Amino acid sequence: MDTEMSIWMLTLLGCWSDAPVAGAALGPGSERPVWMFRHGPRGWERHSDSIAHSVSSLGLGIVDGQLVLTMQCFWGDCGSEIKRKQIGPPVHLLSTSDLKTFEPGMIRLVDPEDRVPIDTEMRSEAGASVVWYYGTQAGMTGDPAEHANAHGIYRARVQDNRLVDPVQMISGPGLADPAPIELSNETVVFLTTLPGRQIGMAKGTPLKIQRTWSGVSVPHAMVVGTELWLWAQTVREGRMIPVRAKSRDAGQTWTDWEAPLPLEGLDGCGNPVGAVFAETPVVFCVSEPLAAPRP
Repeated sequence: MDTEMSIWMLTLLGCWSDAPVAGAALGPGSERPVWMFRHGPRGWERHSDSIAHSVSSLGLGIVDGQLVLTMQCFWGDCGSEIKRKQIGPPVHLLSTSDLKTFEPGMIRLVDPEDRVPIDTEMRSEAGASVVWYYGTQAGMTGDPAEHANAHGIYRARVQDNRLVDPVQMISGPGLADPAPIELSNETVVFLTTLPGRQIGMAKGTPLKIQRTWSGVSVPHAMVVGTELWLWAQTVREGRMIPVRAKSRDAGQTWTDWEAPLPLEGLDGCGNPVGAVFAETPVVFCVSEPLAAPRP
């Protein structure tokens, strides 16, 4: 980006007071509540109240010692359409250093092709912060997962409160929900391959789908000790259920899917995302209607 463009953008930011709006999603709520589970000596335990609400398309990563939960907005003030066109579309996030207090944040994508980032995942790679996402063309209508054109999965780096230099990592029909993880010094990306029906594991240079699982969607992976845990969502008895498979050989072989999280009193919970934070496995999921429309 040239100097003149940078000065113009900073001027816009100063005039518009481009503050994060995700604070509106903090705290308990009945609309699309986000639940947090921690694994301890007594197994999985759910936090008594939802930690956020009115969100969808969760992502989770650890950056600079912070646990960063990214999301799509379903609350009232999701930001100005004018700002989106002039500055860039936002990535909304909540971050925490203690799993008790969450702070809102926002990063805006700078993309000359006018794509909108959804299914966002923040990561720390080679000392830099990056965001992986499904980039869909601005102005498209309907569920982005159902768009007929090839879906591009991108990675862009974080520069201050901007997301810059997007690079397409893989493209194909139906791809969404990228969830990258480092295994044996190699980037492995789990992602939805058929919306609502199938997930896959991609690796190599360039990235290629190596294997798939049917009957699940929206994957997320985490390393726990010597095991790789793969989370996904499925529908059982009319409810969205988080399920997990394990691998003890870096993704070569896997256990069957199981549903370990305590969901008593919940009307289902989907889009599970997990990480080990402060030596504790933690998982978030969101209760939302089946076949809920994406923003």
